[in-house]
Amino acid sequence: MGRLLTIGETLGVAVTETGDPLRTARTLRLSTAGAESTVAIGMRRLGHEAAWVGVVGEDEIGARVLRDLAAEGVDTQFARVDPDRPTGFMIRELRTAEYTRVTYYRDRSAGSGLAQADVEAALTADSGPDLVHLTGITPALSATCADAVRRAVELASRARIPISFDVNYRSTLSGSSGTAALVKELLPQIDILFVGDDELALATDETDLRRAARGLLTRGPDEVVVKRGADGALAVSADGAEVEHSAVRVRVVDVIGAGDSFTAGYLAARCDGLPLADRLHWATIAAACTVGTHGDWEGLPTRADLRHRGGGSVTVR
Repeated sequence: MGRLLTIGETLGVAVTETGDPLRTARTLRLSTAGAESTVAIGMRRLGHEAAWVGVVGEDEIGARVLRDLAAEGVDTQFARVDPDRPTGFMIRELRTAEYTRVTYYRDRSAGSGLAQADVEAALTADSGPDLVHLTGITPALSATCADAVRRAVELASRARIPISFDVNYRSTLSGSSGTAALVKELLPQIDILFVGDDELALATDETDLRRAARGLLTRGPDEVVVKRGADGALAVSADGAEVEHSAVRVRVVDVIGAGDSFTAGYLAARCDGLPLADRLHWATIAAACTVGTHGDWEGLPTRADLRHRGGGSVTVR
């Protein structure tokens, strides 16, 4: 069993029914959402330990965030409650299953107040993680968040804890202009890099998919995973392995959360010691489970789900 530590902001989210415009919607579904917490929940569902570091407000949405994570078995002992800032919130308007419009209310949110001390407590605890997962979302929230991510990378590298990093570019965030520079800064210390095919330009000038992935390996990571949405995924590793996997076909209900679910499946299989091909297999099934259900994390699979959705062809220990 591996123990994952992930760091970031988890928000409250209200979602319209598919095809129901927000301005005339009569009902909204309340939940919570965050790239990093989705990965943590995904790891728990697949049998590994996970802890989340983040900051929530002293409000009902913050209580909901902590409740949802705890209910899924995610360790929240390193989460902090800020009495002076509200928990971030977003409204997600599902115009169609494939097209979503999101409005954020996270300016000066509690999550944007994440600081180096928050990650230091988690990374210097007696029972430390076996793997640290970060995304490009967190450093784009504020200067203190960026410093916290750098500190997490520093401490994990010093302790020789593998670091997973998902570019997860969000153009709507005020600090997103610095994402490319930060990715390039951290690359030498990242062990597993997840990048969307539409995000490759943030990390490399190479435009050919395979050459880009191989080129990124020479700059630090041991594994580079290129997520291609409905076109599947490509993974390359420093030992010369290269695997491509098609996406699992499914009726799309809600595409949000698919990329983070993919990451959770991949990391869980990696913690199981499975080879590159099986990691991509787990990842694509996890993404399909999320795409076929409402919510970022609600449809994340268990090991039994992997066996069922994999049709007997998926390796599950």
